[in-house]
Order: sequence, then structure tokens, then C-alpha cells
Amino acid sequence: MNTSVLLAIAALFATSCLVRILPVFVTLDLSDATRRILERVLPTAVFINFAVYVLYSEAAKAPLAATVALALVAGIAVATRLGLIITAVLGSACYYLSQTWFAG
Repeated sequence: MNTSVLLAIAALFATSCLVRILPVFVTLDLSDATRRILERVLPTAVFINFAVYVLYSEAAKAPLAATVALALVAGIAVATRLGLIITAVLGSACYYLSQTWFAG
């Protein structure tokens, strides 16, 4: 693995720890409404950061495939409630297929 991949993995790991693990040990006095908003917004923000990084890093190699895949992921995320894992899998499959079809 090259340095940028390792850096991306480390950044995503640290962000995930801040969002998922740290709140277990640090108690913040938040209202229920604020807590619900944060529980919904923070994981989505992590996923959006991940998607933007993937687009940024892959667009140099296959710009058309990366754009099509990210547009699909954005459309699925806005139009449905499939969840982040299924959306990421569909976007990855779209990227792979687009790269294969457009390169060949």
C-alpha cells in the first residue's frame, strides 16, 4: 500500500473512533433533540468525507467511472433509505463496471 492509502485509512479510523467510540467514554450534557441530530448527522458526515476522498483519489485514474459511481451513490442516498453499507457496495460495483466498460 502506498502512503496516501495508509493515510486515508488512518484518517477514517480516527474519525470513526471520534464518532463511535469517544462518545461512550465522554459524557456531554445535550438535550434529546440535539443528541438525535448528532446521531444522525455525524455518521453521514463521515460517509460523505469518505465518498469525496474516494472521488478525489480515483478521479485521477478514471474520472468518468468515479463521477458516475459518486452520482449513483448520491442519488441512492437522497432517494432511498438503503443504508450506507448497501449504498457503498452499489457505488463500488458501479465504479468497477464503469471502469471496465469505459476502459475496454
